[in-house]
Amino acid sequence: MSGPSAAPTNDWSLIYVADPMCSWCYGFAPSLAAVRERWPALPVQLLMGGLRPAGELLDARLRASIQHHWEQVAARSGQPFSPAGLAREGWLYTTEPACRAVVTAREHWPERALDMFHAIQTGFYAQGRDTTDPETLSALAQDAGIDLELFALQFQAATSLDATRQDFATAQRLGIQGFPTLLAVRNGQAHAVAPGWLAPADLIERLERTFAA
Repeated sequence: MSGPSAAPTNDWSLIYVADPMCSWCYGFAPSLAAVRERWPALPVQLLMGGLRPAGELLDARLRASIQHHWEQVAARSGQPFSPAGLAREGWLYTTEPACRAVVTAREHWPERALDMFHAIQTGFYAQGRDTTDPETLSALAQDAGIDLELFALQFQAATSLDATRQDFATAQRLGIQGFPTLLAVRNGQAHAVAPGWLAPADLIERLERTFAA
């Protein structure tokens, strides 16, 4: 793999369709980091897909299913997981607040959007924090370099909720079947590079082929 370079042309960009509380998206973080290291000038737009926007009660059945996915992600990606994330009783596992937090950052602090996305992932998966809680999300925004009080205000605004719902609708309109999905876009045409998790080297190879086509 060659060293860092600019995007191969000025008209390529990436759309990353994901959910910060999707375990495979968390496992995809090292792959996305490798892309950003390889092409630091390549624009990356975040689009929140909404894994569980309505929420689901974390009962024994759901806990066992999620734990199985976490074990798979950990084995494939090497990402650390804290069991505390699944230890809550009677917890509503909804990903809408976390998605809205990322959208809020993207709309008001666009240079911090990816930092916010990764802060939520680390908070939930590695630290076991409750990323459905607005106060926790505000604290994570501060970790991502965003003013806590301004974030809390914008997070609760109706415009942030509307923008988040628009993201979900856009992902559906694009026909996204799962997360993570990475699209390479040029001249208005989207190319599905990673419809699902890929290891860093495999993702770089696919992007190189896409850019060369």
